[in-house]
Amino acid sequence: MKCNELNILTRDERVRDYVLPSRIVLYGGNISNLDSLLRIKPLQITTREDDYFSVRGSAYIVLDFGRELSGGVRILTFRGNCGVRLRFGESLSEACAELKGEADGATATNDHANRDFTATLVFMSDQRYGETGFRFLRIDFPSGAEADISGIVAVFEHLDLKRRGYFNCSDPLLNQIFDTAAYTVELCMQSMLWDGIKRDRLVWIGDLHPEAIAIHSLFGYNSIIERALEFEKNRTLLPGFMNNKATYSLWWLCIFADEYMQNGDTVFFKKHIGYAEDFIVLLDSLTAEDGTLLFGSERNDYFLDWPTFAHTERKAGTHALCAYALKKVKPFLSSKSASIADRILSRLKTNLCGGSFKQVAALKALAGHMPLDIAGRQLADGGAKGLSTFMSYYILSALSDAGQGSDSLNILRRYYGGMLDKGATTFWEDFDIDWLSGSGRIDELPKAGEKDIHGDFGAHCYKGFRHSLCHGWSAGPVPYLMNYVLGVRPLSPGCTVISVKPEICDLDFAEGVYPTPKGDIKICHRRKNDAIITNLDVPDGINVIK
Repeated sequence: MKCNELNILTRDERVRDYVLPSRIVLYGGNISNLDSLLRIKPLQITTREDDYFSVRGSAYIVLDFGRELSGGVRILTFRGNCGVRLRFGESLSEACAELKGEADGATATNDHANRDFTATLVFMSDQRYGETGFRFLRIDFPSGAEADISGIVAVFEHLDLKRRGYFNCSDPLLNQIFDTAAYTVELCMQSMLWDGIKRDRLVWIGDLHPEAIAIHSLFGYNSIIERALEFEKNRTLLPGFMNNKATYSLWWLCIFADEYMQNGDTVFFKKHIGYAEDFIVLLDSLTAEDGTLLFGSERNDYFLDWPTFAHTERKAGTHALCAYALKKVKPFLSSKSASIADRILSRLKTNLCGGSFKQVAALKALAGHMPLDIAGRQLADGGAKGLSTFMSYYILSALSDAGQGSDSLNILRRYYGGMLDKGATTFWEDFDIDWLSGSGRIDELPKAGEKDIHGDFGAHCYKGFRHSLCHGWSAGPVPYLMNYVLGVRPLSPGCTVISVKPEICDLDFAEGVYPTPKGDIKICHRRKNDAIITNLDVPDGINVIK
């Protein structure tokens, strides 16, 4: 049978890179020539191998591949047949942890992707094992094991992406934050736009807005956003809600509006605007005269984020999100649908109470239902305390809108820099700066008296090692640094009109590239005495408002 006669469903767009371990972290037992695993050599099994790692009896090794990867591991076994235990970990501790249920207090899981399992090494074999997000790999050999292994490499699966967007400034920490946030969202761009690469390999549409606007800043257009929008739309017949959560349908509106604003694709727009307008009609029927959203009584119907999950303010946050989404999509609606949106917005004004949580206050401010000076004071209070990775873009944006860009940058440094200080190579599902005190790094085992920043923290559905250390929703620094520090914001579909309003605050300079359908905008802001000098290189067909 010829290849073109097969019933091929689809072709994987991703590429595979084979990555050598950067170091051997731990080992024990009767082993020899361990450094062989760090040497460059052909990845091909042969009948005559002279450079291999040997195991005789019970032993273990832990490898570090240097940074978080999505994929698995490839093991080339020269001699021997034996079972081994493979444990992948986003942190060193996770790679050495027991599965939940196997030991008291264990929190490691195989949810969404097997990362702890037994495999068999086979004589003269070249085998692939695992499909997860990881940086570390632990291999345990049983008693009586005899194996000679010529190579162990990570199989790094990813789209072959070429960044167009770029950010650089006088603060190396902000540059590292930008690059790490960009790498985080790139890892979540797999066969579909995922929430995370270890856990939540799902299209949680309500979690993807920070990822989508980060992708706009990095690549301009990538079809993965449209595929994610269409994927969930096709599975959600009205009056149903995306992912069974009312707020996720509101986030769908936000992603839809921003995708059209960025890329101006009229085919995409016409394909989905009918669904958006039908949802707004549904939303009108679910908005009481006093502005109460009648989504239901369950917590999931008013799910804003995990920190507010168990608090009554989740409803205030949901009302604010509704106003935020409607204001985003309203410029693209028909006159009839825009009138319905206005009717909903006028009612919502009476029911936007609450706001002690920073994410609620931020969404209220961005929706125009909280004075910016009041929001600014509240959002700056406590610095990075109360920030969340998912809601970082909205909190930092509202703070900058209140004229407090310096506070935003300092919070960004403290919060995301805190993860980097603990060895992060990608940004996490959640993080609290209180975790920093007395805890160790993710690339080291905790010392006596130290907390394990991965295993000892987390809450809700992400307790301990179940916590994802690569979650795309944490990519908020990318669009924030582009939209506020560089100051580039699209004002019309396809970026035909953009505004440039930089806020370089305490920086000496900030420069970068913002991608548009008409080409890349090159921006450079430099401080000269008390003034900011801006140089722009703008493609034809784009009108710039300074």
